[in-house]
Amino acid sequence: MFARILKIFGIIALCAFFLFGAVEIWVYRNRDNIFKKTKEFANENLNGNLEIEDFKFRPFSGSFGLNFTLTNVKLTDSLYQRHQKPFLEAEQMHIALDLAGFYKGNIKVKNLILENGKMKLFVQKDGYSNLSIFKKDSKDKKKKDSDGNDGLLKKLGNMRFVNFAVSYSDSVKQKYYGALIHDVTNIITTTDSTTNASLNGSVLFNQLTFKPKKGGFLINQETRIGLALAYDADKQLLKIYPSVLESATNDKIGINGVFDFADSTKQFTLNFEAKKIAIKNALPLLNRKIKEQIDSIGIQTEVDTKVRVNGKIASLEQPHVDVYFKTDTFQYNLPVGVLRDMRAEGSFTNQADTTQIPGPLNSRVTAPDVKGKFETIPFRLAIAITNFRNPIARITGNVDADSTNLDQLLDPARYRFKNGTAKIDFNFDGSLKNFYDPGRDRFNGKLSGKVSINNISMDYLPRQVHLKKIKGDFTFNEKAFVFPDLSLSDGQNMLYIRGKVLDLIPYLFGSPKPLRANVDINIPNWKMNWLETLLAPRQVVKKKKKKLKLVELLDDAIDQMQIVAKLDAKKLNYRNFNARDVKGQFTIKNNAVSIEYFVMKAFGGGNVRVSGEMDNSGASQLPHMAMRGKIANADVHSVFYSFDDFGQKTLTHQNLKGILNTDFSFESRLNNNVRLIPSTMKGLLRIDLTNAYILNFEPFMKMKKLIFKRRNFERVKFAPIRSDFKLSGQEIEIAPLEIESNVVTLYIDGIYSFGKKTDINIQIPLSNLKKRDSTYVLDPNNEEKKQGSKIFLRAIDENGEVNIKLAFRKKKEKDKDKKDEPEINPDLIEK
Repeated sequence: MFARILKIFGIIALCAFFLFGAVEIWVYRNRDNIFKKTKEFANENLNGNLEIEDFKFRPFSGSFGLNFTLTNVKLTDSLYQRHQKPFLEAEQMHIALDLAGFYKGNIKVKNLILENGKMKLFVQKDGYSNLSIFKKDSKDKKKKDSDGNDGLLKKLGNMRFVNFAVSYSDSVKQKYYGALIHDVTNIITTTDSTTNASLNGSVLFNQLTFKPKKGGFLINQETRIGLALAYDADKQLLKIYPSVLESATNDKIGINGVFDFADSTKQFTLNFEAKKIAIKNALPLLNRKIKEQIDSIGIQTEVDTKVRVNGKIASLEQPHVDVYFKTDTFQYNLPVGVLRDMRAEGSFTNQADTTQIPGPLNSRVTAPDVKGKFETIPFRLAIAITNFRNPIARITGNVDADSTNLDQLLDPARYRFKNGTAKIDFNFDGSLKNFYDPGRDRFNGKLSGKVSINNISMDYLPRQVHLKKIKGDFTFNEKAFVFPDLSLSDGQNMLYIRGKVLDLIPYLFGSPKPLRANVDINIPNWKMNWLETLLAPRQVVKKKKKKLKLVELLDDAIDQMQIVAKLDAKKLNYRNFNARDVKGQFTIKNNAVSIEYFVMKAFGGGNVRVSGEMDNSGASQLPHMAMRGKIANADVHSVFYSFDDFGQKTLTHQNLKGILNTDFSFESRLNNNVRLIPSTMKGLLRIDLTNAYILNFEPFMKMKKLIFKRRNFERVKFAPIRSDFKLSGQEIEIAPLEIESNVVTLYIDGIYSFGKKTDINIQIPLSNLKKRDSTYVLDPNNEEKKQGSKIFLRAIDENGEVNIKLAFRKKKEKDKDKKDEPEINPDLIEK
């Protein structure tokens, strides 16, 4: 039985062999006829020349049938000799013909495979296109129609392209397309009026360039395509069913659309959709212009997007484009910090005004709900951007902050917030690209808003400034911050402030204008505690590796801001100094204070007016103070007490009584505890001291041991003293001065020192020998007292103590011819 089955199979195989051999012999003998029919088929549908180097019959290639392999196929148009650009070249072309149609003379291609070739389509500058290879004259067209032959599309079946390059170049419209098809299969099915195509495979796109100045899309991009197309010949309608373009990064872009060739305007609609596509992956698919614009924004995130394009196929007008987008979280770097955890959802159109043509000037982006954090502070924005050539933005937003996120925002090593909240509402309407014009030093737009601060406590650590209970509202625009009612505490004082800061926004963006503030400060009971802070050495705070730009700007603004302040205080206290009804104006700039004027009641009811400067700008290692002023009807005891006895311990407030009127100028370096450095003092003092007493003054007590031992040196009353004193370092230069007192009349000159250089000449007329008791009447400027013999003493510093000794008068040049005055024996004085 088995042998019979093998015999049957052998007979069938032998028959098949003879049959196939017969077909092969038939094809070979009819080779020229088949080749002729193939060329006739090509010539019927093409206006050009087809060259084939060789072809072979391959009945078992693919499916059984009329299968041929053509070698070195070349197709050229009628003007090939002029431009030398073949329309098509292929090393191999595999063709499977429909057997039934072939014998009827109606050739149909069941399968077509093109390997290792290229096809070039072009339009020259003179308008000629090698696409004319598909055009026939009217006579041929009528003949074809009368014969009832199907169109070219209906004669084609399935197609496959392997390592096949396709390019299109239009020198008139400046459009250039190109791709290398690695392996794509196109399955074609037809109905009465529709031809359906399904393309699947891998393609390397070289370019899709619509405008060379903007660059091309899909430049050198590997993709996989899955396109489903349908062309209705009766309606002249091309449909793209939902299809997919997959990039090399495995991002899938959905495509569908319609091209209407029957309409006189030839309308088309294309829809694209992508989900979770990373911007960095999408940028290589876009043209250079769009890529640069998006890349310049600096956003990296994933986006869900839908794009709808409506336009005219042959029109030079831009198509109408609508885009919807929704981002994943992303961050955006600003000059002053980083926007974090941002999410945006919105839309774009290039035809915001439907009565105008699409284009950059008519484009708009709207994002009604943008959320995120500025560093650590939450915010919400609504954004609308128009005019993409010079983008104009309309932004409204709000920011809500509290002590926890403010602390992290401003670098906790420098700024520390403990409690309180702040809220910011703002609106911006202006240029997005160049919102500040440095050439014209102006803000290109309108900015407005409000800042509400409630019970914030803040420490500024580099200057050891501690502020509490900060409360108030700021209103602002691009030119000024205005605060009509701001209150705060520095720990000891409540300050009520109103004023404005000018040019803050331009300053933050590099304006050369100085940052200025004008404020009115009211302090009901002022315990002055800021001088030590102002004049203290700047504390070195260890900076973070990544210091926030905002902190740098704030530090710079604080250091560089010029503050002009008017001050009003009912009471003032600073160490031993007390005053009331204080009014003044001063300027703070570069860590220095310039006092235009201060007027007050001080020193036991005296009137004080001072001006001057205190400078800690860093120009020298120690702060510098310079003061000028006038004091009227002041208690000299209070003056010395208030100024800590001017840094010396010889003549103190405990030794003084009297009424002082003085004009003075004084300057000195200060240590960082706001103490005078005596060696740097300079000044000029013009005094008018009346009703003056010196009590228990140690040098007078020493004088009493030498002379007038029975007189009241413990309480010395003086006649009015009017003189000028020059201060240089620790030394006061005393010009010749009469001192008339109830115990003695003196004439002095020399140097009084706060250090160890006191050297004062004292002349005591012998007229002082007359009795002086409680009935003595002061008699200043009596010339008779200057005549006659005198006792000469010298007050000199010895090892830190001022001692008074007898001295001999030195002769003056003008007295050479005069007889020397007799020297007085100290024993006579005692007697």
